[in-house]
Amino acid sequence: MNLKQHLAATGAASAALIPICEPTGILLFACGSILIDVDHQLFYFNRTGRYDVSGMFRYFRENVDENLASIPYLGVCIFHTIEFFLLVTVLSFYFPLLDYLLAGLIFHILLDIYDLIRLKVPFIRAYSLIEHLIRKRQSGYPFV
Repeated sequence: MNLKQHLAATGAASAALIPICEPTGILLFACGSILIDVDHQLFYFNRTGRYDVSGMFRYFRENVDENLASIPYLGVCIFHTIEFFLLVTVLSFYFPLLDYLLAGLIFHILLDIYDLIRLKVPFIRAYSLIEHLIRKRQSGYPFV
């Protein structure tokens, strides 16, 4: 999904939470759902050595989205991994408001998984750091 689609889905989900959640919880849910994608910027920097946000969007649109069928393995986005989710889960035992952030992260990853299944590339990226360490040895990685 692109940023506009994630923003729209997060906005709709956040609006649905208004009757049952406090404003802080809704804000944390939205932050979890949107800021999880900061790792795309880290991925872009790791691949190109550049920080520019517009270049990052162009990179994913032109280099990744247009070549999905030929990319055997894209790589790892650190905030989209089970290890990151487990870290937030553990922290939420000590800071209960993080439950809302975790809900936003889960909402986002479910949207991503749905979209990757729709595109017929559900395993193009790693969902675990351990998986990444194994898969990065495959031929065709990195794809660019």
